[in-house]
This record gives sequence, structure tokens and C-alpha cells, in this order.
Amino acid sequence: MGLKNAIRKVLKAEWQRCKVHSYRNVPAHVPRRSQPEVSEAMKAVFVQRDENSAKLKAADLIRQFQPRFAKAMENFEAGVDDALSYLHYPAAHRARISSTNPLERLNLELRRTRVVGIFPNAKACIRMIGMQLVEKNEDWLTDEKAYLGFDEAPPEELVAKVVPMAAGQ
Repeated sequence: MGLKNAIRKVLKAEWQRCKVHSYRNVPAHVPRRSQPEVSEAMKAVFVQRDENSAKLKAADLIRQFQPRFAKAMENFEAGVDDALSYLHYPAAHRARISSTNPLERLNLELRRTRVVGIFPNAKACIRMIGMQLVEKNEDWLTDEKAYLGFDEAPPEELVAKVVPMAAGQ
């Protein structure tokens, strides 16, 4: 089945590749002197406001650099659709969800539970992690700079597009 398909089927969620990690991974297959040129062209893909424009820019980038940097463009092409998945969501949320860095930060905070030491049982560990997640959720909802704002309802056509994708259809 594969991890991506399992996530779509079981969690009813999209797979996302972090654009920041794409910025780092693709130029690693390019000679150092050409990395700024490739990085700038990649940024032009990720600043597009809609998926069609981004995919057109991505196709241009691949066409431009494929002859010189085949391995880098193969890597980019394999992950660009996953890296652009944030464009399926409301524009107000895109800046926050285009990178997986906040999730990685949360995972790091949760891993600090090891510092606590020995838990009396598994339920105690789960309770502590659960409380940390509840606290983080409250911070994200009520903080001055709320992680995501839910004041605006998404347009109906967006809902129609996102829900089937999340359901793996």
C-alpha cells in the first residue's frame, strides 16, 4: 500500500513535503557555483498564488535545468506535487502550513518527555503528552498570533476540492 496511500486512507489526510526541505535537498545535487541560480528558480515556483501557476513554473524550471542537472530535476519533479499540497487550502493558512517546521518543533518538544525520566506506567506518559498537545492547541487557537485563523469560512469550491482529496478520492 505504501505510506502515502496509508495516510490518505487511514488518516484521511494529504501527504505534504516541506518546501523548506525541498529548497535544501534539490540544490544538494547541483554544483555549488550553480546552487543560487537553481534556488532562485525554485523560489519562483513556491511564491505562486495558485496550483496551476506553480505547476507551470515548476515545468519551466525542470525544462530549463534538466539538461545540466538531471539528478536534481529528477528529485524536484518527484516531490513538487507533494510540496505544493499547501495550495489546496485557504490563502490565509498557506504561509503557516507550507513548511512542516512547526510540526517538527512540536515533535521535538514532545520528545523532551524523556527528560522527565521513568513514568510509573504507559498511561502516565500518554497523559503527559496529551496535556502538552492540549496546551499547544490552546496556544495556537488563542495566542495573539494564532497559528491558524478560522474566522473566514473557505469558499465552497475550495471545500469541494479539499474534502475529496483528504478522503483519498
